[in-house]
Amino acid sequence: MEECMDSPLNAMARKELSYRPNRMSVHDYHSAVTYLESATELLPKRLLSDLSEVRIIQLMPTADDGMPHTRPGDIICYPDLTQLFSLTTLKHELWHVHQRKYQDMWLKVFAALGWKPWSASQALPEKLEEYRRYNPDTIDHPHWVFRDKWVPIPVFRDITRPKVSDIEIWFYHVTGKYHTKKVPPELSMYFPHLPAAAYEHPREITAYMLAEPDKHQYSRGFQDLIKLIGHISV
Repeated sequence: MEECMDSPLNAMARKELSYRPNRMSVHDYHSAVTYLESATELLPKRLLSDLSEVRIIQLMPTADDGMPHTRPGDIICYPDLTQLFSLTTLKHELWHVHQRKYQDMWLKVFAALGWKPWSASQALPEKLEEYRRYNPDTIDHPHWVFRDKWVPIPVFRDITRPKVSDIEIWFYHVTGKYHTKKVPPELSMYFPHLPAAAYEHPREITAYMLAEPDKHQYSRGFQDLIKLIGHISV
């Protein structure tokens, strides 16, 4: 939040958002606990073995425009508790927790998949950085480069009325020094059948694929990922 306040557009986008915890009824609490107890049996063995405890917090509905997100300390924040009852969403956010907890391991995995952290001071045009939407899941490594060529940048669609959830991904070509809104073929062919927002960073790409492994089992990028982290991850 401190970083957001130092960015005019990100501060504007979050001006009306509340990140306070929200109260939960006794019925909602017991429903959530019952669901989690049953959902645990369906989670990958790696998540169950590597994450000893994960805290789930219900925030006000406006937090991050209603999008679930993670925080340090093995925490998942749900602005809308009904999102908890989606097994796909739960697995997606648990993988983000895992990526935070085991950063050194994931840096090696991402490197093997063609990704590495990238310093924006290297060449990123000033306007792209100015219009960039900040993301809690990448606040430690905001920029990533794919195969030393493409840097995805989440940009506010309307810079006069920026919204956290209303963005599009631009792809900056490091050597050509230009950007495009179309997903580069190198990315879309290696990681196919993903929503546009997934290409924002490698943590998002891998979380999407691991949350729905059956959907991506024939993807070359997914197959390489499973070779790296093992079949106990699905």
